[in-house]
Amino acid sequence: MTREPRQQAAAAILVARTEVRRTWRRLRTSESNKLVAGVAVGLFYSLIGGVMGFFLGSLVAEDGLATMTQPRLGALAVLVFGTFLAAQRTVKRSGSLDAPGAVLTATSPAAVAVGVMGAEAVRGLLFLGLPAAVTILAFGLGTGAPVAAVVLAAVAFCVLALVVAVGFAVGMAFRYVSMRSTFVTRNRGKLGVVGTFLAFGGYMFFLEGHALSRAIVDPLLALPPAWLGDLALAGTPNVAPQSIHLLGALGVLGFGVPVVAGGGARLARRVWFGERVRPAERADTTVAGTDLLGWLPETRLSRATRAVARKSVLRARRSPFIVQYGLLPYFALAMLGVQFAIQDGTIPPWLPHGAAAAGVVTTGTAFALNPIGGEEGLLPITLTAGVDARSFLAGLVVAGWLVGLPATIGGTVVLGALLGTPPLTILALAIVGSGMALGAPGIALAAGIVFPSVETQSIPGASETVEPSTFAVVLFVIVLGVASLPALIGVGGGAGTMALSGAALLSVVLTWLFGWLGFRYAGRQFDGYVPAAELL
Repeated sequence: MTREPRQQAAAAILVARTEVRRTWRRLRTSESNKLVAGVAVGLFYSLIGGVMGFFLGSLVAEDGLATMTQPRLGALAVLVFGTFLAAQRTVKRSGSLDAPGAVLTATSPAAVAVGVMGAEAVRGLLFLGLPAAVTILAFGLGTGAPVAAVVLAAVAFCVLALVVAVGFAVGMAFRYVSMRSTFVTRNRGKLGVVGTFLAFGGYMFFLEGHALSRAIVDPLLALPPAWLGDLALAGTPNVAPQSIHLLGALGVLGFGVPVVAGGGARLARRVWFGERVRPAERADTTVAGTDLLGWLPETRLSRATRAVARKSVLRARRSPFIVQYGLLPYFALAMLGVQFAIQDGTIPPWLPHGAAAAGVVTTGTAFALNPIGGEEGLLPITLTAGVDARSFLAGLVVAGWLVGLPATIGGTVVLGALLGTPPLTILALAIVGSGMALGAPGIALAAGIVFPSVETQSIPGASETVEPSTFAVVLFVIVLGVASLPALIGVGGGAGTMALSGAALLSVVLTWLFGWLGFRYAGRQFDGYVPAAELL
């Protein structure tokens, strides 16, 4: 190796080490709750993976495989889903450099791109390494052949490198298109949300396995990327993949990783040094917007609370990424409805119930799920500019009510009317759903305080946003599920009218209680709030 390639390799390693060190430091300090939760989740998935790995290893070693369809389907699923996640991270986070002027003048863009990809691979090992290692080890024990675990581990590591490289290239391609297209730049937030939902919808569609999806997937199983499933089981007893398939899979790994990584590095150079288009401001747009709460007298709602609520709604309109968890329940409801309609041939009658539940979740998660990080570095200024903690939190709650209550009531009534649901059932669902929606934002505030998210994520087009933490979403859903247990038990147990009404009322009261406690907890935390180092 000549001197210049050695310098480039050393620079790439330095970039990767720096990025990984920053990730680890962030996990150990400001996100300690996330670190504890991540370890707990990792141990949980390790347990599940170990049991499943041992069972599958034993089954394959004893009975063998009649065809390689299932391993190839698994390989395709890992490639597609992993590439989507890697591309999404490239678009929103890893594709943007901190202090790009200093980094890109210290070494070549190719070395920086390779370093970023290396850091993403190490992060993947950091977050997925323990469950994957336990699963692979259990698979080897189940087969009784250590070489099976060794081969599977080697293939998994190479697939991680391939997924990171392809995802980085796809993400950089999207960023480049958004830079050069006025339409994409102006509507990047909406396109990102729609693209995310369509990707997950397509993934669920192909998992259904009906005739249309099979007609699309079956030809893909004959392509070399799917043969990675053959390669992963090459050392497993009673499995004999063909040599041509093993060579094809090795070719995908041997040539695919460097070729795609080189293409991603070239795209990264164009993105980092390229000039963005600047959409002209529309003549009919105003910065002020409309007063959504003008019909309420100031004695009922303070001016500071109004300002926070209005700001939250306007910000969500400009950047839908920050409320994607509020849109997700309706997306899941639509996908499940389509899935059941395809399977049964009829529209499921439980859609009004699902609309009420989705409205409750949306009301809580739309604005209140990240009270600290949602303001980014402006929170200290906000709280010292005449907006006290109670008014600030109340503004987030009111913003959720403004969006969530109409969605809860409207969705339930419209779907119920279209499906012929009895009017009394529609009325009961609307009342219970809106009642629980009133307490949901308080629960979300507490979840967001326990698991704050302060790291900015880039949106193509020179914009940044902060997404709520996934752990906060999980905690919110768990607490809301506990509050919903009485109503769920009443519906599932076929209780009578009076018993079911009492169970629903108990769920509403529990949601209000948890929401009130969550609001008070969030208020106490704000009173003692100290900005994290990355916000200063």
